[in-house]
Amino acid sequence: MHRFVEGSAAADAFHRGIYGLATPGQGIKVGFHGAGPEVDPDRRDLTPEPGRLAALREYARQWLPGVDADVVVPMSCTYTTTPDSNFVLDRRGPVIVATGFSGHGFKFVPATGRVLADLALDGTRPDRRFAFAR
Repeated sequence: MHRFVEGSAAADAFHRGIYGLATPGQGIKVGFHGAGPEVDPDRRDLTPEPGRLAALREYARQWLPGVDADVVVPMSCTYTTTPDSNFVLDRRGPVIVATGFSGHGFKFVPATGRVLADLALDGTRPDRRFAFAR
């Protein structure tokens, strides 16, 4: 078990949503999970932010032994999110809508599919936290 020293750069980075995981056949992915500025996906700047890149390298050095934090292929991703980070699973007239998965909706596909099928077939609405108007 690793322990954080309160106020250390590693503790600060960990609490800002940095994560690391293996990507078989490609290497190690280290990234931030969280919402950034609202952007037009067709016009956004793909240049990594120097401060964030430095924090990711520091995280890799501190928490991923054996990883060369200086060998980097910077990538940036864009995904939909909502202000409260809950999905939207709702209906607008005849259209069933599922959006705002914040980059991790794939984990919820079985449950999301069931909710959307119920909504489409018999109008059963999920918990209000998934409504457009919340």
